Formats: sequence, C-alpha cells, structure tokens
Amino acid sequence: MNRITVYTAITGGKDYLRTDQNFSSAKFVAFVEPPPGFDSKNWEIRNPYSLFKDPRRNARIHKILTHQYIESEYSIWMDGIFALRVPAEELIKFLNGCDIAMFEHNQRDCLFDEASVCISLKLDDEETIKKQVNKYRKEQIKEHNGLFETGIVVRRHTKKIEELNNLWWSELSVFSRRDQISLNYAIKKLGIQVNRIPGSMHWDKNSYAYMGSHTMRREDEK
Repeated sequence: MNRITVYTAITGGKDYLRTDQNFSSAKFVAFVEPPPGFDSKNWEIRNPYSLFKDPRRNARIHKILTHQYIESEYSIWMDGIFALRVPAEELIKFLNGCDIAMFEHNQRDCLFDEASVCISLKLDDEETIKKQVNKYRKEQIKEHNGLFETGIVVRRHTKKIEELNNLWWSELSVFSRRDQISLNYAIKKLGIQVNRIPGSMHWDKNSYAYMGSHTMRREDEK
C-alpha cells in the first residue's frame, strides 16, 4: 500500500489536469476523463464517478469519501486548480498528531456566514441552504466557530476520519453541494480536532501549493 496519495477529480471539463506538480514522495491519482491521446507519466488516471446529473457532485464524491477511493495511509486531496509546490511529505507533517489538516478560511470563520454568501452569490438553491442551516441551528451549532477551506484536505486514514467522511457526504447528499458548510458541521458534530496549515491556500500566500484559476489553459494550447 502506498504511504501517501495525492489525488484530484475533474468533471464537466471545468479544469485541465495540471502537470506542474512536485511528483516526489507520493502516488498521484486523477479521476478524470482525459482527452483523446492524453498520456501522463506521473498521474494514474481513473474513471470518475458519473451517475449524478451535477458534475460537481460527481467530483465531490471522490473528494469526500476518500476511504472508498484511495488506498494509502495518508491522502492529500487537491482541487483541480492546484499544483503542489513541495514534496507531499511537507503537507503530511501538518497533521502533527491529528487525523486531518486544512487551511482556515481567509475571509470567514462561520458556516452560517458561508451559507449566506452562497445564497447571495446564487451558488446553490436558496431554500436547500436555508433548510440546512435551520437544521444546524436546531442542533445548537455555534456561530463563528471556525471555517475551513476544502480545496486542499490532508487526511490520515483512520476509523474516525472514515466516520467524518461518511457524515460529511450524508449532509452534502441531503443538502447543499457547497461542501464547506457541511464539512464544518460534521467536524463540530463529531468533535474532530483539525490542525491548521499555515498561511492561506489562495493565490500566492503559501509555500505549499499554487492556486491557479478555472480558466487556465494547458501549456500546449497557449
């Protein structure tokens, strides 16, 4: 079994598979339908889940249920817009005794505020999000109780993380596809301790992964 797997999922043609990664010290897996003739010496290509009408949910089932798709002691999920700058070991060290590590949100510290932003920007169905946050308020989830980015998720594959993954996916399946809302609920519900990766995952504010954009083109198309 591989010790560390870095993985991503790209569906609906939203991103191109990035080849400017630091491929040392880990296995790299991509759930993607590559264009004809595509070949990669570094990425192991696997067929993505495709049964949902929503391509975002097809990608996020891999992202969330990592214990069902990745066979390793540790995993590092990266959204398709990211390129790892350092050996994967450099991110694993931020677990530091915990089972999960992420960047804190660089603008908000509250899942309820995140839900409000998602509604205002029309990122998902308003009524669905309202039902979700009403449930969380009834379960006495506190405001301003932390918020994490989900573009990069470092996990140690333990039974507790499997429990977290399953609850996270259950909430996303019933409610909004905006996974930051349901993740932070699941963390608080299960009492999971999360270690912080220093800095921000956005743009050029960390030394670990470069964040591009969804409009980036492949090098051979520039």
